[in-house]
Amino acid sequence: MSAAAAARISLLLGLAVLSALVGPSHSLDCVSQKFSNNRVFSNCSDLPKLDAHLHFTYNASNSSLSIAFTAAPADGGAWVSWAINPTLTGMVGSQALMALKLSDGSIVAKTYNISSYRSIVESKLSFDVWDLTAEASNGTMTIFASLK
Repeated sequence: MSAAAAARISLLLGLAVLSALVGPSHSLDCVSQKFSNNRVFSNCSDLPKLDAHLHFTYNASNSSLSIAFTAAPADGGAWVSWAINPTLTGMVGSQALMALKLSDGSIVAKTYNISSYRSIVESKLSFDVWDLTAEASNGTMTIFASLK
């Protein structure tokens, strides 16, 4: 099995476990969130330690996952990020999606393959990413993407 295939399987397995852990009591805050363009997701997990929410839908027809990660930037911050590490534990090896507020006030979404602690450079991830966008509203930022 190739490394890319193993990473995809790890990603999908991890998200399947996450979706199994989401119960009705955890989805109350998720239900109240509405997204632009009438985007809807099948599952949601509140992440209270991060004061964040991860919405996701698995598409079995093409083995892809559509996500929306919503969080407030840290005090004074201008970014939020959601990352997974399909091969290791820790930050090195993480595949990150990031929403950034630029100096002109616009919001952009970027990808980062965290390969070291020295510098973080925008780069492709070890899995396919498309429909990557970000938006800000009411003090939170949301990253939208499809992954495979």
